This record gives sequence, structure tokens and C-alpha cells, in this order.
Amino acid sequence: MTPKVHIVYCHPSEKSITNTIKQGYIEGLEEENIQYTITDLYKSNFNSDISEEEYLRENNNIPYPLAEEVILEQEKINNADILTFIFPLFWMDVPSKLVGYFARVFTKGFKYDYDDGKLASMRTIVKTNFLISAGSNYDDLEKDGKVKALETIFIKDRLAGKTKDARMYFFEKTTYLKEKELNNRKNYFNLAKNIAKETID
Repeated sequence: MTPKVHIVYCHPSEKSITNTIKQGYIEGLEEENIQYTITDLYKSNFNSDISEEEYLRENNNIPYPLAEEVILEQEKINNADILTFIFPLFWMDVPSKLVGYFARVFTKGFKYDYDDGKLASMRTIVKTNFLISAGSNYDDLEKDGKVKALETIFIKDRLAGKTKDARMYFFEKTTYLKEKELNNRKNYFNLAKNIAKETID
């Protein structure tokens, strides 16, 4: 059975290498006839700010209803077998819109069980992919312990207990001057395309 993929994409610029990576990934899915949905957090103007009601719902157990855009995202995740996040590293984390996405979508009752014992509704994902563009060299990120730190944040915390497999793919040296010098755009497009084609492995 061919898996379904949901992509969460986060970058403010269509001129970015991150956008090229997204395009390559989608082309790979389409060539393999893999069904997918995508949430572009900037194009959809996803609200990354937590409201007071959402804060009180999470921390004080006040049963405020979830916003419609949050419910729709939870449904997209639960309809997918594979979850793919595509984003750049900003200050060694995801962009603020994606931080807000995790905070608002991975809620109590969805990612986490309710305090009264009622189980969370989020399905266990077969595989979660992180396609990450970084201005730094991968070797430097690894040497400084940042790769391990990112694994802890993304895999062991944000997806903890909700994915059977998780993989991080780094696309290094993506700042403007480095990209201009290395001209890796086509290579990164093809790499993302191949990652998508291997989705069913």
C-alpha cells in the first residue's frame, strides 16, 4: 500500500534553497505517484501565536475549543503515514512560525494525553523526515554538538512516542554567498527528490 505524506513547509522566501528542496521533494513524490498534502505556513498565514485561551487550555485544563486551523492540521497529520518537515535553521531552531505550529497543533489531547487519562488522538507516524537547510557546514554542526541537540529537540521531544522512524537530512552551506560559490541548488533539488522517491522503502 502506497503511503500518504503530509508536508509542513516553512520559509518566507520563494527564492530560497529551502523552496528548491521542497520542489525537489514534491517532484519525487509525484514521480512515484505518492499522495501528499502540504501546509505552507507562510502562504497559509498560519497564526503562530498562542492565545490566552490556548495557554489556559494546556496549563490550567480549561476546556476551550481548538481553533479551526489547528483542527485541520491535526486531521492532515492523522490522515498521513509519513510526516515531512522542510525548513531552514534559524538560530539553531526551526523558524518561529514552525515553533508556533508545534505549540498550537501538538496539543494536549492530540500529542499528549489528557490529565484525566483520556488518550491523545494523534496517530503514530510510520516515518518522520526533517529536511533542514543550514548555512553552516554539517561537520561543524556535528563537532559542536548541535546535530545531537537538534535530534533531541525534534525527534526525542517534539515527536517523542509518535513516530516509528525519524530521519534528519541536512543541506549545508545554504547562505547566499556560499550557495553562489558552490552552486548546489540543482544538487539539492535532486537530493530532496531522491529522499521522496525512497519514501516507500
